[in-house]
Amino acid sequence: MSDDSRPLVDVVLSAWRTVVQRVGNGEAAPFSGQTKEKDMVREVRREIQRISPEARITGPDFQETFQNCRIDLVVARGDEKVAVEAKYKTNRDGAAPDNRKAAFHDLYRLELYVRSGKYSAGLFLWLTNNQSFLAQATGDSAHFSTHTGRRYQAGTPLRASRARGNMPLPLVLSGDYAFQWQRVGRGWHSLAILVGGG
Repeated sequence: MSDDSRPLVDVVLSAWRTVVQRVGNGEAAPFSGQTKEKDMVREVRREIQRISPEARITGPDFQETFQNCRIDLVVARGDEKVAVEAKYKTNRDGAAPDNRKAAFHDLYRLELYVRSGKYSAGLFLWLTNNQSFLAQATGDSAHFSTHTGRRYQAGTPLRASRARGNMPLPLVLSGDYAFQWQRVGRGWHSLAILVGGG
């Protein structure tokens, strides 16, 4: 089935919803091990290819780079090019504060990609069965809370005493973002945030 009439962002979101529903409903075993995020992105890629065989997809195994950042998935068709950053965190993963910060850093990078004009839109996708991400954060990651209903207002500095990698502190995003987690099946929640692209 090919559906070139839908915007590419909608194709990616449709593929995402299909994959997370399979995991959430127990139709597919949850991804595990050190490659679990990459395995999830591979499954999303397969679903995109099924929906829109004309799409050109880069990642997750060979990733496109932008300013030394590797992008999880890039989907292109015609004049549309969507950059995707994805997270898959389970109850077995530790470091919830660092993963919250990493989520905001992904949003920051997606803004850079879209602002460059090379990408028409960005998507931040997250699947988890760890309820702590849905609750208000405290401590060093309080500013980086990903709780249900969180609304980040453009220009608000996000502060922490430490961060991993090359994340700038304070971190300031240029867009407004709402964290509207969706329940998918038994104990799983999904988040999708559009960056740019109207």
